[in-house]
Amino acid sequence: MNWLNKHLSFKDDLLVTLLNSMAVIGGVFILNGLIARIYGLEQLGEFLLIKRTMSAVVGILLIGMNVGLPVYLSRNFQRSYGDISFILYIIVTIPLTFILIASILWFDINGFYSEHFWIYIIFSLSICAQFITYALYRGYMNMIGANIFQLLGTTIIPIIVFTIVIDLYNGLLWIGSCVLIIMIFAFIFRNKGINIREINIHQLKKIVKYGIVRIPSFIAQFILLAGVSLIIAQTVNFESVAYFNSSLSLVRLSLIFVNPVGMVLLPRISNKIANGSIDEVRDILNIILKAGIILSVIGTVYCYINASIILQFWLGTVSDTGIRILRSTIIALPFYTFSALTRSPIDAVSERGYNSLIYGLAAVVMIAVIFIGKSLDYDLLTTAIVSFLISHIFAGLYSAYFVQRFYHNKLWNFELIQNIVTGTLIIYLINYLFSFFNFSVAIQFISTSVIYVIVGIIIFKFAKIGWLTELKLKLYA
Repeated sequence: MNWLNKHLSFKDDLLVTLLNSMAVIGGVFILNGLIARIYGLEQLGEFLLIKRTMSAVVGILLIGMNVGLPVYLSRNFQRSYGDISFILYIIVTIPLTFILIASILWFDINGFYSEHFWIYIIFSLSICAQFITYALYRGYMNMIGANIFQLLGTTIIPIIVFTIVIDLYNGLLWIGSCVLIIMIFAFIFRNKGINIREINIHQLKKIVKYGIVRIPSFIAQFILLAGVSLIIAQTVNFESVAYFNSSLSLVRLSLIFVNPVGMVLLPRISNKIANGSIDEVRDILNIILKAGIILSVIGTVYCYINASIILQFWLGTVSDTGIRILRSTIIALPFYTFSALTRSPIDAVSERGYNSLIYGLAAVVMIAVIFIGKSLDYDLLTTAIVSFLISHIFAGLYSAYFVQRFYHNKLWNFELIQNIVTGTLIIYLINYLFSFFNFSVAIQFISTSVIYVIVGIIIFKFAKIGWLTELKLKLYA
């Protein structure tokens, strides 16, 4: 089992995490499609509402340990940080989870039912256990172990469970129970037990303070990621919730690239800044942000053009409302990607909660747009989606301000604009050519996607100048 704790090079860490992110996202797509086809869109909407809500509050329930643990642990690998985090999980996270679920049921939020109280508790605690276990392995820079347990908890176990059970809530119970047991075992295994006597009060205060100043950020992210789903569920229907959350899953496809970068970079950036290597961090960050901007814009164009094909191929059903939701939501992808990419560098460079400010103000923008829309009697579904889009544009632009302030990056130039335009034209051209052929939805979707990947690989392989060349040099160094 020592391979779970193995240290890899930056390139290998990035590759392992990238492959795992692709597997996780692919698994989530399979899971959503499976539920939609077996249970229907209404049940998928209910499942995604529960999952999105619980996932969005993880940072609050863990009082920021999912971020603070890898930051402090990566500096000198002191085991006591793991001991502290486990104890805080027991004495803080578990009680907070009970309070959260009780509050949701107290306010009678549609999609949550009192008879399933214990199922919500177990499912929520399992998600928290998965996040803190991932944080522990990430802090030790054991990305093989971190990614394996993430893949297990996020996709493998849910897919297995939902192919066996015939009831949504039995499925949630089995998923929560299995993930909770596995993650607690994995945490204790990597931490080599839990030794209360090694807990240092000074370290405990540090990790709690680091997390608490970021709680406003987690609350804001909860509003940004789960707020629209909750609003739609209360006033429209679970079918629209399913379409919105599925569209949000496409936006979160950027995590295929963002997660590897963020998970691998945060402990390394923290380590390098502590050693005074800020110039090296700036160079790597500049390349990564350019890649994120270009790929996310291309991804937006791809999803916008192929909205109906994606929904038909993925969920097995499509409607005009679903297409409208997807096309409106996907426009947020470049801004969501950029703010997600900059989150770890901003956290690493300062112990102040700048991300709390970014996401807090973005959440205020979302609430303000919804309030204005309701005051003017606009359609609530449209208002909710527009609020999602505007708030994420704000978060992306404000993140750009702080990255420029701390790292003095020079991102925008003629080369970057040229790459964006070229990538967009390639997408349009391939789709235009395929429109002349009478292919089925599945064949058209698979064929164009394969062509895009092949073209991307060719460009990456033969690029001789620019940011792509710099990226290859960093990866192959």
